Amino acid sequence: MRNRTMCLSMVLLSSSLLFTIPTSTMTPLANNIKEEANVDRMIHKDRFGLLINPIQEQFERDRLEIEKKKAEELKIQKEKELREQKKNEPQWQEFELTFYSSLDIENYSGCGGITCTGGKLFDGVVASNYYKINTQIKLQGWGEVTVLDKGSDKYFNNDYRLDVYIPREHNESDSHYYSRVNKMGKVKVKGQIIK
Repeated sequence: MRNRTMCLSMVLLSSSLLFTIPTSTMTPLANNIKEEANVDRMIHKDRFGLLINPIQEQFERDRLEIEKKKAEELKIQKEKELREQKKNEPQWQEFELTFYSSLDIENYSGCGGITCTGGKLFDGVVASNYYKINTQIKLQGWGEVTVLDKGSDKYFNNDYRLDVYIPREHNESDSHYYSRVNKMGKVKVKGQIIK
């Protein structure tokens, strides 16, 4: 009986101790439980059922936003470089070509096959009052030509008109040469100023 009484008193004592534990020692334990519950609420599942932490999710959004901005900046830079490259490239334009011979009646100086600067006329020489002497022009179907002569002020003071020198064929008479060159008429071609 004595053992029973002793057991009963021990049970009572332990239960009283259980209820007399100060709340300050329980608070950290309770806080840990609350924090774990908050973390559990913060972690959720994505559409594939994978666990996601909001902090990681925000980090991923920020990373994607930075990559998107870098891609936009790169695109803008490439467009700017392309515009600059096009700006530096020679622009194609339309030229109207007329043709002249080395005959005295068709030359400014009246001295036959001589340019306005005193040089000899040759295949690839064009006359223009608009472009500076030695300007090189690439003409579709005609190749590269060089401004080495001047023409009539009435026709060649603009940026689109060029008078192309046509050389005489071997043993060609003056009348045949003159007729052949003048029958070439006017031709419109695309071209670009090289330098």
